Amino acid sequence: MLWAAALAQDGSAFGRLFDLHRDAVLRQALRLVSSPADAEEVAASAFFELWRKRESVRLVNGSLLPWLLVTAANLSRNSSRSLMRRERLLRRAPRDHDDAEARAFARIDDDLPRSELVLALRRLPQRDAALVTMAALEGYRVAEIAELLGLTENAARVRLHRAHKRLRGLLAPPDGSRAETQEVAR
Repeated sequence: MLWAAALAQDGSAFGRLFDLHRDAVLRQALRLVSSPADAEEVAASAFFELWRKRESVRLVNGSLLPWLLVTAANLSRNSSRSLMRRERLLRRAPRDHDDAEARAFARIDDDLPRSELVLALRRLPQRDAALVTMAALEGYRVAEIAELLGLTENAARVRLHRAHKRLRGLLAPPDGSRAETQEVAR
């Protein structure tokens, strides 16, 4: 009955379902991920998926719990795979990474106010901003960034080229000189 009420847009019914199943979903996630914070995120995501896919959710013996537990397990595996990809990427990252980042930010601070760069990056699509910052400021190779963002290497190169072009336009001084701006965006 709670599920029927929740499907009829009754938020309090969905809240009661959350209260009813949260602990079991959290325990499932805690068994499958490495930290309590990750488990909390998995559990919250499972309930988000429940709401998002509410029209296609299958009840098992009249209960949502089996669907939630399977969803939590799937989300946990996804979280673990993402963590492993990040760790692999970090292991392959250049060791002088911190020095390169400091030099890049020092150059940015010299060439233009950091706030202008931050504002310009925020005007880019999120994935493009990630590409630019990871390539230009963090020193990662395009292939590594593509893997992390779930793109092909060619798609990442094209997006990075377009993002650089747009960023240079956003950072161009009013007088039209682009020499400094191009150096920052590289």
